Amino acid sequence: MAYDCIARRISRLFALYGGFLARHPLPFLVLPVMLAAGLGAGMYFLESESSVEGLYTPDNGQGKTERAVVRVHFPVNDSNDFQASRLVTFGRSASVIVTSKGHDILSLAVLSEIHSVYRNITGISLEMSGTNYTFEDLCAMWQSQCVVDGYHLLNFTLEKDENTTIGYPWTNLPDGARLFSGATLGGVTLGPRADDVSTAAAFKLTFYLRSGNSEDDKLSEEWEKAFLSYMGNFESDIIDVSRTSSQSLEEELSALTARIIPRFSITFTVLITFSILSCMMLDMVRTKPWLGMLGVLSAGMAVVSSMGLCLYCGVTFTSVVASMPFLIVGIGVDDMFIMLAAWRKTHPGGSVEERMGETYAEAAVSITITTVTDGLAFGIGAITVFPAIRVFCIYTGVAVLFDYFFQITFFGACMVYVGRREKGNRHAATCMPVATPHEVEDRSGCYRLFCTGNTMAGVNERGEFSGSDHAVMTFFKHYFGHFITKTWVKVVVMLVFAGYLGCAIWGCLQAREGIRLSNLAADDSYVVSYNNKDDQHFTTYGAKISVIFTDELEYWEATVQGQVENALSRFEVTDFTAGKNESESWLRDYLDFIDQFSGIIPGLNASSKEPFITNLRHHFLTIPRFKRYELDIEFNDNKSEILASRFLVQTKEISSSVREKDLVIKMRELADQSPFQTTVYHPSFIFYDQYIAILPNTLQNLGIATATMFVVALVLVPHPVCSIWVTLSIASICTGVVGYMTFWDVNLDAISMINIIMCIGFSVDFSAHVTYAYVSCKEDSSNARAVFALYSLGMPILQGALSTILGVAALSTAPSYIFRTFFKTMFLVILLGAFHGLVILPVVLTFLGQDVCGNKRRYSIDNKMPTCQNGLKEQTGQLETQRKGGEVELANYQCRSGDPKRLPSECQHTNPAFELDS
Repeated sequence: MAYDCIARRISRLFALYGGFLARHPLPFLVLPVMLAAGLGAGMYFLESESSVEGLYTPDNGQGKTERAVVRVHFPVNDSNDFQASRLVTFGRSASVIVTSKGHDILSLAVLSEIHSVYRNITGISLEMSGTNYTFEDLCAMWQSQCVVDGYHLLNFTLEKDENTTIGYPWTNLPDGARLFSGATLGGVTLGPRADDVSTAAAFKLTFYLRSGNSEDDKLSEEWEKAFLSYMGNFESDIIDVSRTSSQSLEEELSALTARIIPRFSITFTVLITFSILSCMMLDMVRTKPWLGMLGVLSAGMAVVSSMGLCLYCGVTFTSVVASMPFLIVGIGVDDMFIMLAAWRKTHPGGSVEERMGETYAEAAVSITITTVTDGLAFGIGAITVFPAIRVFCIYTGVAVLFDYFFQITFFGACMVYVGRREKGNRHAATCMPVATPHEVEDRSGCYRLFCTGNTMAGVNERGEFSGSDHAVMTFFKHYFGHFITKTWVKVVVMLVFAGYLGCAIWGCLQAREGIRLSNLAADDSYVVSYNNKDDQHFTTYGAKISVIFTDELEYWEATVQGQVENALSRFEVTDFTAGKNESESWLRDYLDFIDQFSGIIPGLNASSKEPFITNLRHHFLTIPRFKRYELDIEFNDNKSEILASRFLVQTKEISSSVREKDLVIKMRELADQSPFQTTVYHPSFIFYDQYIAILPNTLQNLGIATATMFVVALVLVPHPVCSIWVTLSIASICTGVVGYMTFWDVNLDAISMINIIMCIGFSVDFSAHVTYAYVSCKEDSSNARAVFALYSLGMPILQGALSTILGVAALSTAPSYIFRTFFKTMFLVILLGAFHGLVILPVVLTFLGQDVCGNKRRYSIDNKMPTCQNGLKEQTGQLETQRKGGEVELANYQCRSGDPKRLPSECQHTNPAFELDS
């Protein structure tokens, strides 16, 4: 069965196209440049989107559904009824963490300096439309007072006498009220008495602003900018102050793009240099430095066209997309090397039209496989629920298609003109005709080296072309290929592979999920400094989780009260929560209030519905220290029914992404087990959802992509068994990338997921090319076919790997986790892909035997073909061929002048211009 029928048809089609291109190169040179220029104008619309929630949280995250429930039942009024522990969104705020330069943070001198910082911040003003606004004009309020977390504890600490202690996590005030100090004091050391603070390392102040309407939100945004500007210039001899605001992370994320783009010029320069050097030869006629530069230019045109088209279509641009050009230029250079390798195999005596036809016939399948697999990988990646990944995959997928288009048009046209120069034996730099080295043997060695060349090098007196192999191709053919096919080397390779796979699987089991939000900013960002101090000093007590019962319960019934208490207590006794004493329960405090004052206040009881609700509204909720519970009870319009209620549970020791993920899972698990309709929520849950969604999404994309690549390999690789090995190679490479990136301190997050998606495409590129060359070879020996595969594609794979690594190398020192992660995972993808393509797969294929992946038909022993008669362009005839079993039959042949006069012992790819048809 002819498994390679599709590949052969693609090859024949491109052979015809290559000849047409050689006859009419000018339109293919000019029109692509005009297209790239027209699409590049779309970059005028470039605006970067930096919303952390909009880019790095899953579209279908459960936290967004939970937020919608909270908004319906407990909307926030930040004009007068604002409580920071009851946030629905993070809103607008500014925060500072103060540490001392040598004294205890609770010393009088340091506290006085902190109070001075507080006064200066609240005094910051801005002018908008001729009006001055200070913090007091824009602050979120509770009972007509600005809400500043930490301010009341700061005042109490400054004013207390020596005999009054500060409690932790609660501080009792003289009027009987309590302040939660667990979120204000960090790095606390307790004294001899339990819960009394001895020393503290950090003090946090958070200033909340209004954002309930667009006008307030705009003014608060401008005040935040003024705050950041002021604190950026703040200096003190006593304290260090770290700062952040609600918009800081997004602004820092947006600023990353401007810091990364200059690195692209470095990459462009390095790749042009590498490409020029890789395309150079000592023969001044056959050397092609200009093609190296034009190949990089072609890839650059693909980047510009992709960005312009996507921006024309309204696709959001994000900072992650800034890493796309580094990747695409590497891919484009890889395709260029494949085309040049195919050109070098053609007979130099043929016309440019014939050589271009043969070049496209051989390179077409490889480049098409590259484009189809990479394009499909990014297309599959675009279905993810993470917007940042989806946007990156759209931009990069379109760029891959443009790169393919420009390679077979613009770069092909450039090859035609360079080929014409070579055909005329003209100098690569001056384009002037030059003599061959043998014609000027009397001239100096320097002259012969730099001023001569021979387009017919490698052709003997009988017109047979032995090839103009590059030194690297010779290395793979005569040294590396024979070495790796030795029996003992194969055993060593398989042992190394087993060790590699074992370590990779172990690394996969240790993978950490999710990205810390502070990693989105640059390393030297003030946001990172703030978050580091926050992680260092303020992880003992974390956020307060809202536990919301949305059923209309009969709270006055003792049975219901017991059920509510039992349900709430299950949330309080987990490994992630601080217990009953740190929770806020209006029902618990209300029942204690009834027990305490029922004998003092006439009619104070909660034995039935009417007195329960009446006393709740008119007595309990009017007491200042209980008034906050008004925000936790949803009444109907006439205040006669309780429609929903909220309770707050204090979390503790949430110090890592693993703890954040496990917290969310545990809270939702308990909510599902509750006897009531229960919703748990905190604004952070929307960001924690990424930890839950990243692994299933990665596995889903890997599964779909791997299955798709199997189909592609089945279609383009001429044997189904070898397609299976290509697929297994993909699985091995992906396992290695995920496993070893864990050892390199890279989490499984939105950034690394992008590269894992790319891993699929690159894995197919490496493995399918080698497998295709292996099965296309007509040698009987599996070792000989493996050597031929390495000889044919070893150099392009090596060049492609080096060019891609060089393309992303500039990101290795980027001042951001995002781009360093991109480099690390991309480096692993290329390194492991090349390792499989050049070492593992050639060895594995030799174990399959000659009948599994090879052509069953073979040529007669001498493999000779009749020579074309002199002066004839074509000659046809018949040639005896021998099948297995000794059966002999005739096969038609066709040869052209300038073609090889015999099939070399190292077999060649099937070539439509020179093949046997039975």
